[in-house]
Amino acid sequence: MPDGLSVMLFAKGIIKSLRTIPNAKVFVYCDPGEYAQSIAALGVDCVSIPMYRWFSFAADLKYLNCLYRVMRRNQIDVVFNFSTKPNIFGSLAAKFAGVAENYCHVVGLGSGFESPKNPVGRLLRRIFIELYRVACGCSRKVWFTNIEDHRFFIDRNLIPKHKAVLTRNYLDTAEYAIELVDEKRREKSRELCGVIPGESIVIMVARMIWQKGVREFAEAATLLKDSNPNLKFVLVAPLEPGNKDAVPESYVREIEANANFIWLGFQRDVKALYAVSDLAVLPTYYREGGYPRALLEPMAMGKPLIATTSEHCRATVEQGRNGFLVPIKDSKALAEAIKLVFSKETDRGEFGRFSLLKAAQEFDEAKIIPEALRLLGLPVEDLLHERI
Repeated sequence: MPDGLSVMLFAKGIIKSLRTIPNAKVFVYCDPGEYAQSIAALGVDCVSIPMYRWFSFAADLKYLNCLYRVMRRNQIDVVFNFSTKPNIFGSLAAKFAGVAENYCHVVGLGSGFESPKNPVGRLLRRIFIELYRVACGCSRKVWFTNIEDHRFFIDRNLIPKHKAVLTRNYLDTAEYAIELVDEKRREKSRELCGVIPGESIVIMVARMIWQKGVREFAEAATLLKDSNPNLKFVLVAPLEPGNKDAVPESYVREIEANANFIWLGFQRDVKALYAVSDLAVLPTYYREGGYPRALLEPMAMGKPLIATTSEHCRATVEQGRNGFLVPIKDSKALAEAIKLVFSKETDRGEFGRFSLLKAAQEFDEAKIIPEALRLLGLPVEDLLHERI
């Protein structure tokens, strides 16, 4: 696992499912930060292993060595890796440590697997592809949540088809029930967004990189400033220091000064922000995991959605039923879709109800996770009547 926040956001259901394996003792290897106690409360042993997020030969070798040593020390029998670096280096460490069974979970390949224009980018992409080839060779099976990533691996012979498991992405829909957000938390979120009675919130939750569509979101706010002055555009996105695609703080500060737009940085209580929002937007052209959490979460809270036609995220939206799809890198089309959502022609309540139904029927982790783990070959039990 990469860090404690990722464990708590994306892997709680997986951990709970793995703990149903008879006589299993579960370890979580990650950089837990402030989430160490929360992870331990899941009934696992949390072992702190820092991981450098970007590419570094020295740091990655150190990470590999740390994983190898703790796997040997803890006499691990089964390794379940999650996300790119743990998939690669966790698989290698498992191989060196003599682990009997290794599994990978590919939840989105990210920008490193886009087609880079510069020689260094092309070289790094080639390196990561070959490292993934080795990791897949060390793995019994690999779980994908993006059909494009699944196709990418098979078409390039990184993995034989019989070793690949493909599902939708997932989340605990019960945990995102809007009724769980009380009025006190809602009022705090309204104050944070600076909204007044009669204003509506358009929210975007993402990383602070251009490929997530930050520019398009900001430009849509500017385009609608005069025609729809009652709309407040709220961007929740932590800064991305060290990322070559990072959006500088100066850019969003400039938009804040000139449009009905506010940037909130990183926020812990995103659920409360979704609860008071009227529309969730993700104009991404990033290589997502197939069904981005920034769309699944508001969907589970009964919100209309706008996404792009990118093959990496469009499956969350049914055009004209729970939202709209717009072309990538098209701020004007995004602005027009937002305007349509708030027009008399659109029943936002009906859109929200369909989102809620779609989330419950298609993306509930209590059904998806145990089925996927059993397809991988792990003897887990059902979680349909249990919630974290």
